[in-house]
Amino acid sequence: MRYFILLMILPLLFACKKEKVAPYKAEDGIAFYASIYDPQSVAYSFAFNVQPVNRDTIFFKMRVTGRAADHPRTVSVKAVAGTTARAGIDYILPEVTLPAGKLTLDYPIIVLNSPEMTTNTYTLVAEVAENSDFTIGSLGNVPASPYTEVNFKQVKVEISNKLVQPSYWSAGTFGAFSVVKFKFMIQVTGLTDFSPEAIGVDGQYNLPIRLRNALAEYEAANGPLYDENNVRVTF
Repeated sequence: MRYFILLMILPLLFACKKEKVAPYKAEDGIAFYASIYDPQSVAYSFAFNVQPVNRDTIFFKMRVTGRAADHPRTVSVKAVAGTTARAGIDYILPEVTLPAGKLTLDYPIIVLNSPEMTTNTYTLVAEVAENSDFTIGSLGNVPASPYTEVNFKQVKVEISNKLVQPSYWSAGTFGAFSVVKFKFMIQVTGLTDFSPEAIGVDGQYNLPIRLRNALAEYEAANGPLYDENNVRVTF
């Protein structure tokens, strides 16, 4: 009887042999990212350039939400709903290569100076275009980052050839924005970028003093300077 039971059990043991299961492999994603203090949208105007240019490049940071690869991969970006800018006329979204072993890149959005931009502002809303290498990466806060960062799906660029208020503008440094004030600042300093990163701490302290002195000289010779809203320019 004992041998009979063993003969009955052996086939069952072989039948219960586990099959090998392939491990799950998630698709790699990629997303735009920035510090939570940095803007996810940018206002760009060709009028800010000291010398006229026909094209320029705005860089946005991107990062892989997955593993590094041992081969180059292609990153694609597309225009989506909300875009009024015209492909090939107002902007170009190139395919770029992420080198092997890399997890981050600076994606170049190329903006083009079309004639209509002197009177119109065009909007470009761009997001990741899924391809064979990447899907849209995971989004939201990244708590493990050394600085508080966020992954996001889309970036927005407002493109014109008009003097518009820059996204970095702070009334605490130069007061309320106006086109006349901005032109005066460019004329006095020769600068077109007054962001904190560009002028530094010294610039944030010293430039308003320099501009107040220049404005005093201007007013002594010409009288008060009024902006396009008939508000007197001050610093």
